[in-house]
Amino acid sequence: MFERANLKAMSQGRSVKLPGKTAQHSDAKPVEIARKLRAKSELGRRETKLAAAEAKIG
Repeated sequence: MFERANLKAMSQGRSVKLPGKTAQHSDAKPVEIARKLRAKSELGRRETKLAAAEAKIG
């Protein structure tokens, strides 16, 4: 049989472009990607500082 050239490879994953980096193929789920982006954002840094302060008090 002949293999079709228009079939997409299943192991390719999705293309992910993070700020400051080039696009890469990744098998990461969209939720995991969003969590990484939020952690690197200004809001994510504030939440980290708040959690550290709460842990220090309590």
